[in-house]
Amino acid sequence: MEQHYIRICTFNLRRGDLDLKTPNEWEKRRPIVKKCLENMQPTIIGTQEGYPSQLNDVLDDLNETTQCWSYTGDEISEHKTINAIFFRNDLLSLISTKTFWFNEHPTTPGAAWDAKHSRGCTRAHFQHKITQHPFIVYNLHIDFPSQNARHHSIPVLLSQIKENNDHPDKVIITGDFNNWPEDVEGDKPTDELIVLGQKASEIVQMKEAGFVDTYKHGETPTFNGFRSAGYGPKIDFVWISSNSIYRVEGETKVDTYHDKDGFFPSDHFPVYADIVPIT
Repeated sequence: MEQHYIRICTFNLRRGDLDLKTPNEWEKRRPIVKKCLENMQPTIIGTQEGYPSQLNDVLDDLNETTQCWSYTGDEISEHKTINAIFFRNDLLSLISTKTFWFNEHPTTPGAAWDAKHSRGCTRAHFQHKITQHPFIVYNLHIDFPSQNARHHSIPVLLSQIKENNDHPDKVIITGDFNNWPEDVEGDKPTDELIVLGQKASEIVQMKEAGFVDTYKHGETPTFNGFRSAGYGPKIDFVWISSNSIYRVEGETKVDTYHDKDGFFPSDHFPVYADIVPIT
């Protein structure tokens, strides 16, 4: 992969303070995440549910061989999680960054619209050091199980893009959209969930705003629950504008990597896409 490509990944890490004393606790998953990212070779990783110490572990592992990784993002909720954006600082210059929340007052933390906890988004404005092309990443995690909260979160996202004077053709949106149409896993078959997930208002609103999913291989489930097969609709996305200054070129993938014993890096599969500036 040439250096002018950007391989951008979205990856719900599952909070590092969960699953203690189980086969899926963070200390056991950490080397699997490390190997997964080594195989993937991303340029940017938008993570969700990252606990501060967990994110520092990921950063240390990324920097083990080449000291070229940084991340940005503020704590979102009382759980102290960060929707971090990891990036290759040898290839990308970070121009500005901010965090906002999905509520009526986006500059202030707080839950809204039936969500139990604060949900938010990290924005980072980059310039590629080789091509000089600018782009802005919005990395979010919207609520589950409140569909009402998810429905109201997309207008906040779109209004923030406008308020920040970020032209959509330079915007890339990563994240866990939680477009999951049931409260309890297992109530509906996967094919029915996939159809309902496509019709979810948060996904419809993104498409109506002119954003397109970079993944072009159908509705592959991205939640796995630490099992070999994904279940439910595709809920993890890398979006670009239909008028983007970038085009998808190369791989787009739901990465189902697991170790030789069948253990997964997270209860979500990471998703990534290769994009290149249109010249």
